[in-house]
Formats: sequence, C-alpha cells, structure tokens
Amino acid sequence: MKVKLICPTFYTPNGNLFRPAKAMMPPLSPLFLAGLVPSPHTVSVVDEAVQSLDFDEPVDVVGITTTSINIRRAYEIADEYRRRGVAVVMGGIHVSMHPEEAQDHADAVVLGEAEDSWPEVLGDIERGTLRKSYRQPARDSLAGLPAPRYDLIAADRYVRPPFSDLPMLPVQTTRGCPHDCDFCSVTKFWGKRIRFRPIPEVVAEIKASGGRHIFFTDDNFFANPKRTRELCEALEPLKIRFMCQIDTTARQRDELVRAAARAGCFMAFIGIESLDPRSLAELNKQFNKPDEYAALIRMLRKNSIGVYASIMFGLEHDDSHTVESTVSFLIQNKVDLAVFFRLTPFPGTALFERMKARNQLVDDQWWLHLGTGIRSLVKYQDKPSISDALVTQANKRFYSMGSIARRCVRLGGMRTVPLLLNLNSRRKMIASGGSCSF
Repeated sequence: MKVKLICPTFYTPNGNLFRPAKAMMPPLSPLFLAGLVPSPHTVSVVDEAVQSLDFDEPVDVVGITTTSINIRRAYEIADEYRRRGVAVVMGGIHVSMHPEEAQDHADAVVLGEAEDSWPEVLGDIERGTLRKSYRQPARDSLAGLPAPRYDLIAADRYVRPPFSDLPMLPVQTTRGCPHDCDFCSVTKFWGKRIRFRPIPEVVAEIKASGGRHIFFTDDNFFANPKRTRELCEALEPLKIRFMCQIDTTARQRDELVRAAARAGCFMAFIGIESLDPRSLAELNKQFNKPDEYAALIRMLRKNSIGVYASIMFGLEHDDSHTVESTVSFLIQNKVDLAVFFRLTPFPGTALFERMKARNQLVDDQWWLHLGTGIRSLVKYQDKPSISDALVTQANKRFYSMGSIARRCVRLGGMRTVPLLLNLNSRRKMIASGGSCSF
C-alpha cells in the first residue's frame, strides 16, 4: 500500500490558509507514525503549512493528525480523499475529544496515543476488516517508541540555523505534565502523570537524526528535576543546541538551569500567559508569579538561555491597556520571542466546560468556523473580549524591526538563532495578515 501522512495547515482569521515562507520545524506525530509503516508499504509525510497537497497523486491510505485549530481544514482534506475512494484515518487531540464528529469524515478514527493502534489499523485495511474506531490504553512506559522518519521531511521548507543542513528537529523524551491548567488540552490527552523514555533511546535517536539543533517537545522539561539532570548529563557530550518547554517555577531551580545550559539549551518556551494574578487564577495557574517574571528572565539570560514567552489575551480582566503593558514588559526585559494567543477554550478542557455552562462561548463549535469571520471566541456580560485586532497589534509591535533590534542586539554564536526566528516570525505575521497564531 501507498500511505500518506498529513499534518493539515489551518485557516487564519482573514480566511486564508496559513502558508508561511518557511516554518520553524516539522511536526513530530506523522514522523513517529511513518516509522511504523512496514515494508513493502511506502510512506510519505506532508506538512501542509509548507508543502502543497497533490490530491491526484495515487495513494491507498491517508492518515491525518489533528488539533482543534486545524480540524476544519483536516475535514476538508479527509472529505476530498474519501470522495476519491481513498481510505482515511484520523487521529490526534481533537479527534480524541470529539470522535463522533470526526467519524462523519473518516473511515476510522484513532483515539489517544497511536503507536500500538496504527499497525493494527494498517493490518485491518489490508484484510478489509477496518473498524470505525480504535483506542489504545496510554503506555505505562515510553520504551521502544518508533524511530521518527526524519529522512521524510522537506528540510528546505523550514528555517535552518546557520551552518546546518537540517532544520530544528522535534524530539520527545516525556509525556504528561503535573499541572492542571484549565485551558490546556495537552494534559487531557497525555495525562498528568509523567512518563519517561529511556535516556539511552533519546540519545540514540538524536545521534541517528544527524540534527544539531533540537526542540524537546516535552510539555515540561523540568518536571522531574532528577531525571532532567541525568538527561542533561547524557546530552552534554553530543554538543547539540536545543530548545525546551519549562514552567515559571524554574526560578527556584538555578542548578537545573545551569545543567540545561551546559547540555546546550539556548532557549526556553515558557507559559507566562498573563501579568495579572487575577487572570492567572482564572486559568488555575497560580504557580505563576508575575512579580518574579523579570528575575526568571534575567536568570535564564545570565546562563545564555533565551526566553520564548507564551502570552494569552482575552481573559475577563484584559483590556487594550493589558496588551500595551504586556508588550512593553516583553520588550523592556529583552524577551527573545513571544507568541500571542487569543483566549481559546479547547474542547475537553475545564475552561471550555466552564464557559459553556456560563454561556460565555460565542460558538460552542468554534473550531468548525475558523477563518469565517469569528473575531472572538468568548464573550463577557459587561465588556467586549480582546479582539483579533489587539492580538495583531501586539504581534506588529513586538515583531517590528525596531523591537527586534532592541531585543536581539547581541549577535554571534547562538544569539543568531533567536534573530533568525524573530525575522521568521515577522514574515509569518505579515503573511497571515498580522496574526501569527490563535
């Protein structure tokens, strides 16, 4: 069989498909699944954000990975392939939260993790016994995960660090997060219990990939300090450079930050979300302490680790001043990168259920209508929510050439990478009509 694995792009607020000139890195899920397609079957991977889909190319099976942000486009792709008689299998976070909805567009859906289900799906297609739904229990151990097919990525479609033939590559070392933030669907999918890959397998995967720049996709790289120190010690001889995701409690972990820096960490993605303690309480993220943000940023920069801040606008206490003061804080503290989200109640989360019960959702199936004129996903009785226009304003100010120059004044070494990512984010923001992300 000829198998095609697709990561769909998504619709921007102005109704266009998001297609940047180059993306930051390839998606990991289809690379894992590609590693499970046995001979004599053939497999290809398409990241639609940077590659065109050829519906006329002969193919027997299409696998589509989904999030709520790209599900509208995913259903369009699935419907077109089914119209052509191709077997379509869908999985991912959104499908796992709404399997009944997805079954209207797919021959089969895979719920939860897919490493054990996917080979079974392929076998059933061959035998003509495909079921409508597959679900595997979450693995207790992450030992023996398939080797991602990094050889299938279109490397020239991604931002490549200086002197590198490959883009930044995604690598996963754990699943799960100990926190229970109300807005997060990731913990609903992976769970709160941290599960670990054996460190020798992680090291072997990185060596085999040939990549020198890695993004660790773990939801919280510092969640288990003892294990993180062991991993960093094993990474240090590899002489790689990596990004990772951490939480703001890293301010209490100087030793761990230094260990990560020695291992090659040059940037940390941090869910800052808001500078307002009331908004953080609304998100069940009170462990964030806004009065300690600046000290955390300084500590990371002292160890040559840049900050990639995740910011959320549209909470009940937000207004136009919130956007202005937040962007000013990021620029003044020379935060390397930032992504600005409008408040998005993802299905399956506590935030979604609470807002639905309070009649605060503009549309309780908003994911089906992205790019059709929706400018806010939530509503409040006494005031308007932060609109896309203000998110666009934040992007334009933060990624203005003047702001980039102020925040990325030190060039050379790994400081060049944040500069390239800033410029790429600026290009993406312009290409999407001013809004990099939802």
